[in-house]
Amino acid sequence: MQISYLDCQAQWGGAELAVGNACLERRWRIENGLLVSSSFRDLTTGRELLLVPSDRPAPCPEFAVEAPCRSVSIAAAQEQALVVELPALVVRARADYGDYALTTAIKVYPQTAAITTWLEIEGTPPAVAAPGPAKDVATGVEPVHFSGREQPSYLDLNDYMRLEHVHHVLGVVALMDVTDRNDNLCHTRRDLLTIAQRVAYRGNLFFWESQRTGEGLAFLKEAPLPHARPIRSAADLLIDRDVWTFAGLGAGEASPRASYPFTALPYRDGDAGRAEALQAYQRAVRRPDPERDNIIWHNNWGDRNRDTRMGESFLLAELDSLAEMGMDQLHPDDGWQKGITSNSATPGGRWEGHWEEPDFWTPHPQRFPRGFAPVTEAARAKGFKLGLWYDVDLSNDYANWERDAATLLGLYREHGFRYFKLDGIIFNTKRGEANLRRCMERVIQESGGQATVLLDITAGQRQGYFGAMPYGVLFVENRYTDWHKYWPHCSLRNLWQLAHYVDPGRLVVEFLNNTRHQDKYSGDPLAPGQYAPDYLLASVMFARPLAWFEASALPQAYRDALKPLVAVYKQHRDRLFAGTILPIGEEPSGFSWTGFQSQRRSAVDGYLLALRELNDRPAATLRLAWLAPGRYRFEHLCGSGESFAADLDAGGAVQIALPGPLNYGFYRYQRI
Repeated sequence: MQISYLDCQAQWGGAELAVGNACLERRWRIENGLLVSSSFRDLTTGRELLLVPSDRPAPCPEFAVEAPCRSVSIAAAQEQALVVELPALVVRARADYGDYALTTAIKVYPQTAAITTWLEIEGTPPAVAAPGPAKDVATGVEPVHFSGREQPSYLDLNDYMRLEHVHHVLGVVALMDVTDRNDNLCHTRRDLLTIAQRVAYRGNLFFWESQRTGEGLAFLKEAPLPHARPIRSAADLLIDRDVWTFAGLGAGEASPRASYPFTALPYRDGDAGRAEALQAYQRAVRRPDPERDNIIWHNNWGDRNRDTRMGESFLLAELDSLAEMGMDQLHPDDGWQKGITSNSATPGGRWEGHWEEPDFWTPHPQRFPRGFAPVTEAARAKGFKLGLWYDVDLSNDYANWERDAATLLGLYREHGFRYFKLDGIIFNTKRGEANLRRCMERVIQESGGQATVLLDITAGQRQGYFGAMPYGVLFVENRYTDWHKYWPHCSLRNLWQLAHYVDPGRLVVEFLNNTRHQDKYSGDPLAPGQYAPDYLLASVMFARPLAWFEASALPQAYRDALKPLVAVYKQHRDRLFAGTILPIGEEPSGFSWTGFQSQRRSAVDGYLLALRELNDRPAATLRLAWLAPGRYRFEHLCGSGESFAADLDAGGAVQIALPGPLNYGFYRYQRI
């Protein structure tokens, strides 16, 4: 049997199953209803990625499958799980064991170098789960070396592969959320595998890469970070010489239940190719929509006045100030609603149980005596998009999720609010995680994909970077000058590091009013006040920039400084975000030469942002990816510097000069 959708194909017959697209193909043997990997080919390079066929099935459940499989049925069809997703080919191999059934699902998107698997469990399987795959695995990225007596369990698996270890590198990416407490959000460990190891790691993202060719595989568990999962596995990856065992389904105990999706992504060209593959996949899970996505975000909470200024006159003043600068979103934070939260300047607020007050999520009657109409009408007249802060009620594992979804959809349909910052999230159970997901899914689906969730990952127990990709974008961090916690180079560093793995188009990163609280940074050469306002915006504009301030409180000089860059950015951002966003130069430290490149692999043009931090080097060489040798013109768009032409070699090296420290240059380049 063969089923096709665009370049995606599934073939099966006898005890063999093959699924792939123009980029890749995986093959499995079917043994007692489960899939055993026999081949994984990167069709771009023609390379077989597996060292040898596997000898164990994966995915497989947390219990031993000892009952004989009564029947296996395979079906394939085009599916679109959510309206924002790229339609995909999904294959389901369902194995019936009498008391229970196991379905292995496989998904491929057209023209996307990624293949995703997960396991669905129905019925009443054996109740006793096997021990976890490793008993003494440390947290974080520290490896655990197995003693000679221990063996990893081969149950509770997402995937199982035999991969060449000689002259290959293991990459372990440890990401951190809860950014109110953490400011080093990304750690990448690279270990040589030449000498056989037996180690285990926790994490969501790993890669295996050839030292010689830069070709490899990235592995992504689409789950909350390890500390935030309701069901925690001792390890997510166990390596024993050439055996790579990916553990921890996280499926829970309910029936039916499903594991977290697990995605394997072949790539070439090392770091740049891996970023390309990961970004392309994330853009398939949630298709970019320039009209919806390409905005400068706004939120008034960054000035730390909390809800004391919230009201009709304040938001109308915010609109006027934002419009003067050319921005395009108004996003009131906590305080628009009648109910009082724990973050309010008014004591006695709540952080859960909102539905005990039926009018909690109605406009505050004193702050908005005429309702939202004056604000929403003024916003529409100025061409603004509207967002709101919201706190989904976590009581009883988000038991009121349907009421919250109905409220959000009502705000969308009746008032035109499209962007919802979801805060206060904590889930400790699979039921809570599932109910929160249902709430977001309903809002996205019933808005036709026009609504966007801005998922706050600053505190609590939340979905992290990969646990809620289809629903929107990520609010990365709260930083305030009030608390001496905002340094522009630190926000830039977090973005630069994360951009290797998380699509920057999914990251909302702040820039502040740097004229506030300058006394708290006295004598600091990297104090926020040392930077020009447009530099602050430039440093985060290859992500989704967030105007994290009360616009109506900005000095006029600040507003005037932003206007030229805002105008240029709006002119070019659609093309900029159509490319792969690559961090280039040195890692930001406050004293580096660093930047970003936007480039499509086959294109002869793109964008470059060069950032000269506090250093005495008037020029630096930056290396650009995927540009054929030749002569290129670099058109200066904004910031310091000037237009120039340069001859690039195969390494893509270009020298950039900027006239002084704490400067930037924004360029569009094209081959001539």
